[in-house]
Amino acid sequence: MLHNQIWISLARFQNARSKHRIIDKSIEFEQVDRERNWDDQIIFNGILFYLGYFYLPGATNLPVWRTDGVLLMALLHTGPVLTAVIHPFAEHVVYFLLFSIPMVTTIVTGRASILALLGYVAYIDLMNNMGHCNFELVPKWLFTVFPPLKYLMYTPSFHSLHHTQFRTNYSLFMPFYDYIYSTMDKSSDDLYERSLKGKEEVPDVVHVTHLTTLGSIYHLRIGFASVERNGFKKIKMQTWAIPRFKFQERDAINDLIEKAILEAEDKGVKVLTLGLLNQLRIVDGTSLAAAVVLNSIPPETKRVILCGNLSKVAYRVASMLCQRHVEVWKHFLQIASHHL
Repeated sequence: MLHNQIWISLARFQNARSKHRIIDKSIEFEQVDRERNWDDQIIFNGILFYLGYFYLPGATNLPVWRTDGVLLMALLHTGPVLTAVIHPFAEHVVYFLLFSIPMVTTIVTGRASILALLGYVAYIDLMNNMGHCNFELVPKWLFTVFPPLKYLMYTPSFHSLHHTQFRTNYSLFMPFYDYIYSTMDKSSDDLYERSLKGKEEVPDVVHVTHLTTLGSIYHLRIGFASVERNGFKKIKMQTWAIPRFKFQERDAINDLIEKAILEAEDKGVKVLTLGLLNQLRIVDGTSLAAAVVLNSIPPETKRVILCGNLSKVAYRVASMLCQRHVEVWKHFLQIASHHL
């Protein structure tokens, strides 16, 4: 249970910030609701392990390690596995029966060991969670150093095509049989390369905040149901949390906020909000327009007259001209001046 929870937290964190996402789609509340009963599978597996411990011959008083039992379990696990679209509860039963073949065989033949059973279950959970984490984390050098590993271990991008395409990439953990039966999707390698390379996402709106007290997390709303309901599908919004509490060093918090603002500017974020400071910064092209106007004014100019109503761009131009020690007038009324 702890192993699965760590993978769930890691996958959601990486899906929120990683550039190596495979499927660029956020988690919907309907999906979270569908996964609320995952504890039923834990109870189901616990009952089956309990019954197997008491009723399977040789399941008690196991040795810590047996090499022949580990080899037998590995050979049985490499066999072909048939999958189909079935009822969710029946799927759990069938999966358990399939994955229990190596464990039951080693127990019945008297070759089981404690480390072999624990290692096998941990390996199954590791590969299953890795295949559904939706971000690519398997480095390319791993297949370069040991090329046959490509046929013995799948990647998250490889298994994602099993869910997005039809009748492709059936293999559970081992693509070997997809290569044999020609069921491997032709875009598997290309998707792996693109996911590994990644693509930087430029958000439209960034909200920067930081924690206040240890108990402040309990005042947060559970999800953002109102935002999800409104469905801002064409706007990419992100919340960046500064990993500091209010009672920690003020300079450390300010430095991290400054770094977050500079990072947002480098990415081209259009709207930046500072929640706890109650400030808003909107990038609407004013600075670019002001820069064009300033570059069109000859450097030797000493006086400029502005006509008409002052806009945001005009105020920006006037401010920059004053910094250059240029006199700025508005309808013959001097609004600001700095002499050389």
